[in-house]
Amino acid sequence: MELRELVAKSKETFEINDISDLKEKLREITLNNKIEYYDKFVELVQDLSIDWLQKIFQYYEADRKEKMQDYTPISLAKLIGRLTQTNDESVILDLCAGSGALTIQNWNLNNNLKFICKEFDENVIPLLIFNLAVRNIEAEVIHCDVLQDEIFAKYKIIRSDKYGKVEVAA
Repeated sequence: MELRELVAKSKETFEINDISDLKEKLREITLNNKIEYYDKFVELVQDLSIDWLQKIFQYYEADRKEKMQDYTPISLAKLIGRLTQTNDESVILDLCAGSGALTIQNWNLNNNLKFICKEFDENVIPLLIFNLAVRNIEAEVIHCDVLQDEIFAKYKIIRSDKYGKVEVAA
C-alpha cells in the first residue's frame, strides 16, 4: 500500500481529520485498551509483519534536523532480527526503539520473545505501544533518555488472548 493510500485509510480507521492527530488518537486507544481499533487496523493492513505506522511517522513526524531522526529500513531490521534470532523465550532490549520496526522483525521470527523497548521521543511512544499491543507482543516500553539514564514514563504490554493489554507502570 502506498503512503498516500495508507494515510487516507488510517485517517478513516482512526477517525481523525488530520494525520498529525494520529499520535494522540493512538495514545487514547492504547491507554484505554480500545480493542475495536485494533480490529479495524488489522483489517486495514492485514499483514502485521510490517511496521505500517513507521511509514507514516517517518514521512510526517520525524525530526531529522534537531534530533537527527531516521528510521531503520525494513531490510536492515530483518537482517538484524535474523542475526539476533533466538529460539527460547529471551528478553530482547531495543534501545532507540522508534515505532518498533526492529522489535517487530524479531517478533516475526519468534512470537515467544519478550521485549524491553526504550525510546526518547515522546511523539513516537504512542505508535510503539500501539504496534506492540496490536501484535500482542509482551513488552515494557520505557520513555527515557538512555544517555542520561533518566526515565520519564513506563508502560507494560501484557500478552492476552488477541491483543496486548496496556498498563501504565509505576
